Formats: sequence, structure tokens, C-alpha cells
Amino acid sequence: MRNTIALLLCASILGSCSATSGFQPGPEVAVTPNFKQATRKPGTTIAPSTQWWANFGDANLNRLVEEALAQNLTVELARERVRAARLSAKVSKGAYYPSITASYSDTRSGTRVNGKTTNTSSKSAGLNGSWTLDFLGGKSTADREAAKIEAQKEALNGARLDIIASMVTAYLNAQGIGQQLAISRKSLSVQKETLGITRAKLEAGSASALDSTRAAAQTALTSADIPSLQESREQAINQIALLLGKQPAELNNVFTEYKPLKRPKVRFSEGVPADLLRNRPDIREAERTLAAAVADIGVAEADLLPSLSLSGSLKLSGSDLATKSWSFGPAINLPIFNRGTLKASVDLAKSSARQDYLTYRETVIAAVGEVEDALVALKYERDRNGKLAVAVSELRKAEALARQLYTSGSAEFSDVLDAQDSLYSAELQLASSSLQLAVNYVVLCQALGGGWDGDEPVKNES
Repeated sequence: MRNTIALLLCASILGSCSATSGFQPGPEVAVTPNFKQATRKPGTTIAPSTQWWANFGDANLNRLVEEALAQNLTVELARERVRAARLSAKVSKGAYYPSITASYSDTRSGTRVNGKTTNTSSKSAGLNGSWTLDFLGGKSTADREAAKIEAQKEALNGARLDIIASMVTAYLNAQGIGQQLAISRKSLSVQKETLGITRAKLEAGSASALDSTRAAAQTALTSADIPSLQESREQAINQIALLLGKQPAELNNVFTEYKPLKRPKVRFSEGVPADLLRNRPDIREAERTLAAAVADIGVAEADLLPSLSLSGSLKLSGSDLATKSWSFGPAINLPIFNRGTLKASVDLAKSSARQDYLTYRETVIAAVGEVEDALVALKYERDRNGKLAVAVSELRKAEALARQLYTSGSAEFSDVLDAQDSLYSAELQLASSSLQLAVNYVVLCQALGGGWDGDEPVKNES
């Protein structure tokens, strides 16, 4: 089946395209019935209109996404490209309309001989018109320009999806790293308290210098984690500013405190690979680019055919515009001596269409691969997160028990330090995993092509 589809499409592109042949949108590409990592769990399938980021239940995030779509410069640039494509279509369409020009002149002159002046007046008015009747090439040109407009619209949709995913990811990073900062600061506070107790015991002779030194070293190591976490969080906040079309300084005093990450309330079904052909803006853009390339073949083939031109003129001249002259007649243009060049142009257009077809297939395959990767990442990070949560719970018990035993004299101080260090490390890992789990959810939603659909105003091109 796959080979048959490919042969039929290639034949239509490379062998028998004519100036009158249209392009049927959505060329088929063989995809598997299901994803390799299909969860087969019930749930709503993500669609272009699905606002999946709202499932985090964060009003601030929803507001930032709306602001980014309205203010982001990349999205605005994509909107302007749609407008430019529409203007280009108008220019191309105008070439197939009749052309009529009007002219008028009123020239006055004079001569003076022996004190006598002679004045003369000469007037002229005229209309000139021409029309090249190229119905076949005009139809293909119109198809090509329409496909280019649609391709730019899909590029705009893709820009919207990229900005949504980037904003959600930056916001999750700001909050998730904020949580890691809070864990580091809390652990540092506990470790400083432990260090103070150890030093007091050292002065009282009930603790060793080794215990005090190890406690001081552990406190210093935890302190060293904080600057790098602060750096990453501030960079995430800067990214939010850039996505809003602002400079980072304009977001001062924002995100001073983190909000705990929430798990998405709704779990979506990944659907089937065929859904991507309808949902992914990059696939839709590649398909429309292919349609424009196929239409270009029709434009090139039309140049091989004779063309008919109609032209005429009407002229009035003289001082009173009484002299009239006119002309009208058809002209047939036959491509003879440059026919080899024109045929080469057709072959070049076919090669370009073939390249776009291969690009389309490659885009589909890459999209399926991205979904598979996202499903794998989400599945195994969810498993890892669950195991880390169990580890943190057990280590908290271990840390409390080590303190209790040390106080009663049944454990060494090194056991307390080891328990605190293990708990701190596990809590950081759990927070990092929770952040990665949320980011993986974003990656999957983006890979499935959800959320880009919306009303995109484009300035009037008239």
C-alpha cells in the first residue's frame, strides 16, 4: 500500500502534471496504526483547540500564555508573513487582468518673427489597453499563491504552538527551580542548626573535632548549591520576559516566591499517528508547500503553450482633438527558440516538487518519532518520580531516627550527617524529577500538535 501511494503521487508530480491539473490536499503517507508506546488509556485526544496548559490549574500561567500570544515578536513576524503572502497573491493575480492606461497632453508653443507672435496649441488624448489570455497558467498561479498563503498561515500556527510550549516550560522551570531553592535553604537551615549544636558539644568536650569539621563541610556544600539554582531560576524568568516581548528588567520583583508545581488535572490520550497529519502545524505547512510546488509545475508548463494577447488603442489629437486614430488586434505568441529552456524550467519545477514531497514525508516521520520519544520520557520519568517519592519518605524517617538515636547515645554523629545528606539529595532529585515530569507533559502536548488554534488577526493588506 505504501509503495502504491508513493508511486501514484510521484507519477502525478513527475510524469503527468498538466497546466490544468489541480492538487488534492493531504497526500497520504503510510503511518503505523498505533504508536509503539501507546498507553491505550481512556481520555480525550489532544486537538489544535485544546488548551492543555490550563490543566496545571495556574491562573498566572494562563495569563502569561495569553500575553505571549498577543505580544511575542516571533508570532507578530509570522502574522506579517501571512499578510505579505496575501499581497504577493494580489500582485500575481493582477498580471492576468486587462491593462488599460489613459493619457492626456496639452502643449502650447509660440514663435516671434519681426515683432509678430504666433501661438499654436496641440492636444492629445488616448487610451491603450492590452490583455494576455493565459487561463491555464493563471489558474496554476492562483493555486500556487493560495497554497503559499495557507503555508504561511500554518507557519503562524506553528509559531503560536512553539511560543505556548516555550512559555509553559519557562514558567515551570521558574517555579520548579524555586522549589529546589526552597529545599536547599531549608536543608541549609537544619544543617546550620546541627553545626551549632556540634560546636557547642565540642567546646563541652562531648563531640570530636572531626564531627564539627564534617558538619561545617556539609553546610558549605549545601550553601554552594544555592547560587547555581538562583542563576538557573533567574534565567528562566528572563526567558519569560523575552517571550512576552519585553526586556528582563521589566519583570523586576516578579516571581520573588515560587508556587509549588501542580500535576495536570487531565490525562490525554495520545491518539494515533494519523492524527498528526491534521494536528501538527509543521506537517500542514509542509503539505501546503508541496501543493504550491505542484502548482508551479502547471505555471511552467503553461509557458510551453501558445498565448493569445489582445491589444488596442484610441488616440485623439489636434488643437480641438478632432483627429482620431485607433487600432485593435490579437497577437499569438509561440515559444519556439526558447522551448528547450522552458522545458528545463518544467523539469526544475518537477524536481522542486519531488524535494518538497520528500520533505513532507520526512516531516511526518520525524513528528511520529517526537511523539514516541515524548511518550517514553513521560512513562519512565513517572516511574522514577514514584520511586523517588518513596525514597524521600523513608529517608525522612531515617533522618529523624538518626537524630533520636544520637541524642540517646545509641548512634554516632556521622550517622546523623549521612542521613541529612541523603535526605537532602533525595529531596532535590524528587523536586527535579517533578519538574522534568511536568516538562515532559509539555513536550508531549506540543508533539501531538495541541493548542495552537486561535483567532489570529492579520492586518488588512489593502
